Amino acid sequence: MNLITTPESRKRNKVRSAWISFAGRIVAQIIGAIATVTLGVVVLGKHVPAAAATVAPTPTVLIATPVRTHGETVIVMLPPGKDGLVDQALALNVAESFEKTKAAAPRQDAQLQTPTDPPAPLSAGPSADTRASLESPRE
Repeated sequence: MNLITTPESRKRNKVRSAWISFAGRIVAQIIGAIATVTLGVVVLGKHVPAAAATVAPTPTVLIATPVRTHGETVIVMLPPGKDGLVDQALALNVAESFEKTKAAAPRQDAQLQTPTDPPAPLSAGPSADTRASLESPRE
């Protein structure tokens, strides 16, 4: 073995060491990028079939069901049940709740209510403050 190192061999060893270090960093970056992409594909690949397996939602079909309550006919829009028909008990409950919450019709003999406060007087034009604020100051 050559125990004596010359300045030229030391310089050559330093340059070789620098190139090995540089190449090692590049290889490490490439391996890291490949590992990241592979891990992402593996993890996301497990969830893609589950998302693709879901069936597109079917559109909701509503059936108009006339329900007669207290002398009035109320049309209730409900989706069909599993048997393809509308649940009549549910339709009756919806119609009755509508009957309870709707506004009462005005009576023919009732007088119209008038406000007790007189209306506020309308001004003829905008106030001086408003006109002043809309103008740009010119000096």
